[in-house]
Amino acid sequence: MVGYAEATYRPWSEPGHFDGEFCIDAGWRRRGVGATLWRDLLAWLRAEGATLFEVSLRDNDPDAIRFAEVRGFVRGRHRFESTLDLASFDERPFVGALARAEAAGYRFFSLADVGDTEEARRRDYEINRRAALDIPGAAQTFVPFEEWQRFVCGASWYRPDGQIIAARGDEWVGLAALGYFPTTSSMYNMVTGVDRAHRGYGVAQALKLHAIRCARRYGAIYIRTHNDSENAPILAINRKLGYQPQPGLYQYALTLSD
Repeated sequence: MVGYAEATYRPWSEPGHFDGEFCIDAGWRRRGVGATLWRDLLAWLRAEGATLFEVSLRDNDPDAIRFAEVRGFVRGRHRFESTLDLASFDERPFVGALARAEAAGYRFFSLADVGDTEEARRRDYEINRRAALDIPGAAQTFVPFEEWQRFVCGASWYRPDGQIIAARGDEWVGLAALGYFPTTSSMYNMVTGVDRAHRGYGVAQALKLHAIRCARRYGAIYIRTHNDSENAPILAINRKLGYQPQPGLYQYALTLSD
C-alpha cells in the first residue's frame, strides 16, 4: 500500500458534509498516485451528493498543503498538539488554584467515584457536548449519546477515573477527559471544558491538575492534548503548566458544486 483516500458521512453532521483522510507515502509522491486517488474520491463524493469535504493536513507538510490548495481547498482552523513531561512536572506552584476553586464551592471527582453507570455517563456526555460546541470555530453538531457511548466508553483507552468532573452543588459544570494508551505509556487529554457561568474561579486549571494526578497514578510518561489556536484561555493554562507545543493540523475544506 502506497496511499489511500477515504471519506465519511456521519448521520449527525450537516447534510452533505463529509470529512476524510488523504495520504500518500512520501516516496511515492509526484508520480500521479495522489491525483488518481483524488479523481476517484471526488467522483464518489459527487455521486453521494456531498456539498462539503473537509480534511486535516499537517502544518509542516508543504507538499500536502500545496496539493490541496491547487485543487481548491481553503484553509480554516489550526489545531496543534502539546505535550507535558510528567517526570519533570512540579505541581506545587499550582495547588493554590485547586484550593481556591474548592474554597469557591467546587468539588472534583471522577466517574469511577460515583459509579460508571448509564445515568452518570449521560451527565458526562452532556458536559462533553457543551464543551465541544463551545470550542472556537467548532461545528455546531455533536454525536448522539448512543454513538458517543459506543466509541468513547467502549474504547480500549477509556478509563472511568479519567473522566474528571467539576461540580457545584448537584450541578456538573466542567470536565477533563483522559484516555490511557499503554503502548506509549501516555495519556491523552481529549477535552477540558467549563461552563461559561463558572469560569474565572480557577476550575479549568484545577481540572488540569487533577488530570495530571490521574496520569501519574497510571505511571504515564507524558500527557498530550490538542487545542484550537484561537482558544486563548486554555492555551494560557497549558503554557503555565509547562505544555510544549508540537506541529499541528490545518483544517482544509472544499465546497463542491456543479
